[in-house]
Amino acid sequence: MAVFTFSLVLSLSFTASAFSIEKQKNILIIHSYSEGLQWTSEQNAGIIENITKSNNNCAIFVEYMDWKNYPYQNNLDSLYNYLKYKYSDKKLDLIITTDDAALTFALENRGDLFSNAPIVFSGVNQEKISQIQGKYENLTGVMEEIDPTDTIRMARKINPDIENLYLMVDNSESGVTTSKIILEKVKQMNPEIKVIPMNNMSFSTVIDTVGRLDNKSMLLFATYYSDGTGSIIDFNLACREVSKYSAVPTYHLYDFGLNNGAFGGNMLSGRLYGNYAAELALRILEGESADNIAIYSPKATRKVFDYNQMKRFNISRDKLPSDTEIFNEPFSFFETYRLLVLAVAAVFIFLILFVMILLIYIKKIRRIRKELHISNEELTQTYEELVATDDELKNQLHEISEIQRNLAESEEKYTYLALHDVLTGLPNRRSLFEDADRILHKGNKKAALLFIDMDNFKYINDTMGHEFGDLLIKAASDRLSLDLLEKSTLYRLGGDEFIILAEETGQDRAEQLTADILYSFKENFFVKNIGLHISFSIGIAIYPKHGNNIEELIKSADIAMYKAKESGKNRYVLYDKIMNKDFTERMNIEKHLHTAMDNNEFELFYQPQFDLNTNKVTGLEALLRWRSPELGLVSPMKFIKVAEDTHLIIQLGEWVLIQACDFLSHLHKQGLTDMKMSVNISTLQIFQSDFNTKVLKIIDYFKLDPSSIELEITETVLIESFEVVYDKLLKLREKGIGIALDDFGKGYSSLSYLKQLPITTLKIDKTFIDNVSLIQENKTITQHIIKMGRSMGISVIAEGVEHNDQLEYLKKYECDKIQGYLFSRPLPKEEVEKLLKGLK
Repeated sequence: MAVFTFSLVLSLSFTASAFSIEKQKNILIIHSYSEGLQWTSEQNAGIIENITKSNNNCAIFVEYMDWKNYPYQNNLDSLYNYLKYKYSDKKLDLIITTDDAALTFALENRGDLFSNAPIVFSGVNQEKISQIQGKYENLTGVMEEIDPTDTIRMARKINPDIENLYLMVDNSESGVTTSKIILEKVKQMNPEIKVIPMNNMSFSTVIDTVGRLDNKSMLLFATYYSDGTGSIIDFNLACREVSKYSAVPTYHLYDFGLNNGAFGGNMLSGRLYGNYAAELALRILEGESADNIAIYSPKATRKVFDYNQMKRFNISRDKLPSDTEIFNEPFSFFETYRLLVLAVAAVFIFLILFVMILLIYIKKIRRIRKELHISNEELTQTYEELVATDDELKNQLHEISEIQRNLAESEEKYTYLALHDVLTGLPNRRSLFEDADRILHKGNKKAALLFIDMDNFKYINDTMGHEFGDLLIKAASDRLSLDLLEKSTLYRLGGDEFIILAEETGQDRAEQLTADILYSFKENFFVKNIGLHISFSIGIAIYPKHGNNIEELIKSADIAMYKAKESGKNRYVLYDKIMNKDFTERMNIEKHLHTAMDNNEFELFYQPQFDLNTNKVTGLEALLRWRSPELGLVSPMKFIKVAEDTHLIIQLGEWVLIQACDFLSHLHKQGLTDMKMSVNISTLQIFQSDFNTKVLKIIDYFKLDPSSIELEITETVLIESFEVVYDKLLKLREKGIGIALDDFGKGYSSLSYLKQLPITTLKIDKTFIDNVSLIQENKTITQHIIKMGRSMGISVIAEGVEHNDQLEYLKKYECDKIQGYLFSRPLPKEEVEKLLKGLK
């Protein structure tokens, strides 16, 4: 019995051990730059790719410093507080940093913020390594070795006359470091080559300079995110524009220049650096000490050249190294299936020789038959053998025919794939450009191009998943195909973007087609049994009025499409040259908006809400104002939309809520304990996974009763994302926070949501108040809106009340509160406080 008990315990122990799960490891990845920067995205993908391949139980957290756009101490201070709040209670096992700023931040703060975890860095150059080596422990990584010498050698092999090297860098921290390293490398390689940096030139001067380069010059693109005047320039746009106007090939230091005008070179790969850094990280997670792993510089470059640029500058393949990758090279059946084709040819030749030998043999047999007169039996036997041989030859010839037919079908298949989108089966961008060359240059006097972009597709994709998004794109493309005109073609550019190119189509016909498309999407889609309403914003460009080639037409239609989105989405806009001015104005607003918060350019004004039952001010609505030193007082109608498009609204919206709660807390301490605060909330804020948590923490920080805070949402938020909004608002309402539906009546489907959502306040839009009076009271529907709200137990506020006859009308029909210039304009907090004290 004792032996049996011991065996049972031993068996259970073994089983528990066998099924034990290794404790989860927490990994934090800190990137110096923003998520949209391709270099950063490639490194992040390379790191996660290798870590997820391992069997380690790892949780990966990713943070972005956005140091290119915010290279300020304020950014570091905010980041410190944010990360302390986020990771102070989380034990980190490893930190991976990319580029210099993130490494410096992690080294200086890992004791306070990151559990003194070991650090693995990636993408840090030689100069930075020399500054930190020997000063820190528990640190290793892969060094980014910037060395343009191989690229210069390849360039001089192509053009031996090169004497001058024009260097595209900017004045950022990384740009200055990169420029210094390149100058030293070129000097060591060949002191006779003159290096001319272009970091102090304006971008227009750069374009003019590269357009005048001669045969003795080469152009090397390194790092470039702002010009000499400090204007921010999108890296990919800068690459394309410089390549477009350059008189010489544009060599690049990094491989994300590919498809953006790069001719080629021995280019650094962010994905490879990420892979190598992840390998070091896995060694540390498996128990190896970071101090025992030497910092090293792996081979993380690719010799790549763009076939289109080779063709543009008439550069043959034999001038390039033998191990070069050719990017964008057209598909060649012979090159791809060389061995198969040669094998088939060899078999065919063998069969021909075999047939010839057989024919000779047959001739010999006949001669023998004639000369020897063999017996009838022998002749019959010989004949049967020849018949069998003939059948065999026929079978072999049939097999050869089958092989040739299969080869032809394969070639057709690959040609189709090269010109069509895999998901929808529609013609792709390459097909569009090929068709445009035929359509726009065959004598057509007119044509129309429609740039079609699905509204809010990113929200749907993020919320419902990419598989759901793919099914929705396919369903949308099928419906778009139903509205096509004769001689018009639908193309998919990628993502949620489509283009229709219509031959022999003028402005009127193009607008009618666009209106039909918008109307056809009024009916819901059902994807995976989920009903969903989608809409499109469409830009129209007419050939040749708005462009003489496909690139210009796409650009014009894209600008018009953007104008459609800016005007409220679910509509179309015809391109007009004045839109270029609007586009420039928007870019200028975006440029200054990025620094406005750091420079304390924002201010909150507060508009009182007057209770008609108690004749008291019982609430305030927080309204954001921006006074820019360069642009003056910027209308919220202009900068709020830009803030949403750039996602700055998330940070800005949180700042507004903090300031409003701070002021409300101050008023409560002054004895105004019944005062409530209304704060407007953006769609992007609600879509953040931690939105509810942030709102509740801010309210708790200022020790406010949740019932004193009211969040205002627009009808657009309800229509576009009802399911997500419903769950979050219901949970906030359960905590006591009020929910107000702003601008009620401007949309077309608010009534269908009123009974479903936890609405506490209904704000009647100003357009319904402008025309009300007791004289014409029977001609307005405002009274019915008030009655409906009161019957549902919802507080009703009338916005934009400016005249006494409006006030009398609202009193008669028992509106709860008013808000408008009749009582008070929006005021800064000092004047609001004086007003409230005067009303006591």
